[in-house]
Amino acid sequence: MEDTIVQSIEKLIYKKILLYDDLLHCFMEERGSLINLNLDNLWQISNEKEEICSKIGAVRQEIISAVNPGMDQKIFDPNHILDLMPRESRPEFHNSFQKLIGLKSEIEALRKENMTFMDDSLRFLDEMILTITGEPGARVVYNDKCYLSKQGAHFLLSREV
Repeated sequence: MEDTIVQSIEKLIYKKILLYDDLLHCFMEERGSLINLNLDNLWQISNEKEEICSKIGAVRQEIISAVNPGMDQKIFDPNHILDLMPRESRPEFHNSFQKLIGLKSEIEALRKENMTFMDDSLRFLDEMILTITGEPGARVVYNDKCYLSKQGAHFLLSREV
């Protein structure tokens, strides 16, 4: 593989790492906005996440095109890229890919936490509304562990997908 292509891929992978870092920051901000119920900021963060994900997809395609010019490949395969790299460049690329994997794992963990937080909040609000409105059959009581529990699933609120 030519040095110019290696350098190009190197820059693209670094760009991808920066984008994933920005995405991680968005999920951290989202958590704070969920806690503070800042809906305006949540919409802004949602738009920012979409934009970053779009950029990540574009960089992925650029990397694929740089590795296999003219090939219509949609799968980003780090092992394939490493196999094409000169031996002296492989450790650096391997470290970059490990950094990407770590960022993806952190993002996934935060995404799941934020979804759980949102689901729990909506479930609590739903239970409160059912209690206040006196909905028949909505038996909401604290159990022995000081958690709200109810029988049946009567959801008035749900999170946007």
